[in-house]
Amino acid sequence: MTQPELTVGTSRHSWPFSRGLVVESLINAGASGAVAAAVARRVEQQLRAARRIQVTPDELQALVVEVARDVGGDAVAHAAEQQTPAFVDIMVTAKKGELPFSRGVLARTLEDAGLSQRDAYATASAVDVQMRQSGLRKLSAEAIDDLTERTLAAQYGEHMRLTYQFLRHNRGKLGVVSGDGSAPSPFSKGLLVQSLLAAGVAPDVARKVARITQRDLRGADDRVVRRHAIREKVEGLLRDEVGPDVSARYRLLRVIRQPPRPLVVLLGGVSGTGKSFLAAEIAYRLGIARVVSTDSIRQVMRAMVSPALLPTLHASTFNAWETLVPPGQTPPTHPTREALLAGFREQVQQVSVGLSAVVRRSIEEGTSVVLEGVHLVPGYLRADAFAGALVVPMLVTLPSESEHRRHFESRDEETAASRPLHRYMRYFGEIRTMQDYLEGLAHDLDVPLLDGLTLDESAEQAVDVVLSRVMVALTPEERAALLGETGLGEAGLGEASG
Repeated sequence: MTQPELTVGTSRHSWPFSRGLVVESLINAGASGAVAAAVARRVEQQLRAARRIQVTPDELQALVVEVARDVGGDAVAHAAEQQTPAFVDIMVTAKKGELPFSRGVLARTLEDAGLSQRDAYATASAVDVQMRQSGLRKLSAEAIDDLTERTLAAQYGEHMRLTYQFLRHNRGKLGVVSGDGSAPSPFSKGLLVQSLLAAGVAPDVARKVARITQRDLRGADDRVVRRHAIREKVEGLLRDEVGPDVSARYRLLRVIRQPPRPLVVLLGGVSGTGKSFLAAEIAYRLGIARVVSTDSIRQVMRAMVSPALLPTLHASTFNAWETLVPPGQTPPTHPTREALLAGFREQVQQVSVGLSAVVRRSIEEGTSVVLEGVHLVPGYLRADAFAGALVVPMLVTLPSESEHRRHFESRDEETAASRPLHRYMRYFGEIRTMQDYLEGLAHDLDVPLLDGLTLDESAEQAVDVVLSRVMVALTPEERAALLGETGLGEAGLGEASG
């Protein structure tokens, strides 16, 4: 004769009695497997002997405690009485209402964080056991997440905790992790497009590659991906779309965006060469947040030092020579080349003190910076004086006098004459002489020239200079860590010396 089914619950909701859940509850309470199995058998026998077809969860727990005290002792019975047994749901309160806690759901999230299926389920079970041993029957989703984070930190370390933390606060988003143990960051298609444009990829191709990358990553099982996996995927797409040269250039540019030492780009050039616009574009392409003008450094120094003490500092570079004219003498309309350069060099020497401080601060903070201005004269801020940074000097020039004049005219219109054209035209000859002087220094000191191309072409040329100079400046250890190789790799970038 078939025995009637035992159920646990109420008239509104019930489920089949399970000796396995009783055994699990007793093991959570500290009983051995043999004791747990013996208690579960006796509990079922007593229920059937009493002809109980249905028992409430509280009644079942009371019976389990009573039998456990007789079979396993007071310690096991007390623990079984204090806990939430495995045959009772732990309710999770969330925005959508209350739902029973599910080890399977938590395990799938833990798999997204990078755990194997086996480890994910084991961790979810450990969270479940901790809640039951604490006697919890209802708690918030946030409290479960906090408990899961603590469990992950104890079992796998801080990196896994941070990865899970990203997932809980960025539901449905892709996370990107590096190999340095830092917290994941959201995947950004826009930032990927930006880095592709900086590598010389056409805008339509850059958007296509970013779109395919995002689509494929979202179709994967993992919600957190390694940064190197994204790089490899993008490099493969670039090889297919535009060829290996651009793919290799993108790879090197990724290195520049996360350099082992702060990157300091020095962009020199006389007035009217378009340094400011170019500096902003270079910073954008290299992912550098700070752009500092030497004029701003000079202005700060002027506020702190009176004209009587440093008169050349309070003049413009192209007329600083006038402050060196002996008292009582009338300055000539135009200076000799020697007088012009003497005043220019004196102001450069003074401003270089402030510029050196900016570079040293960048090294201390570990942040890259683009410095631009006429005071960045080749030879004054030397790379060997700043071993903690990767220093890349460049010089912007305009070989054509007529093009140089047009630059001043355009700037006068764009700034509503806030930088009067007539003033620069009065000293145009001096400005051109200063450019010749700077070009000579650049040639002697192997400083690359950016010689009057369009903004996009100049920016692309500048990025090539930075890539090649940084690759040469990296130590073998830095190169191996960043690229996994000891040579310059497959890029084959030549030295862009202008």
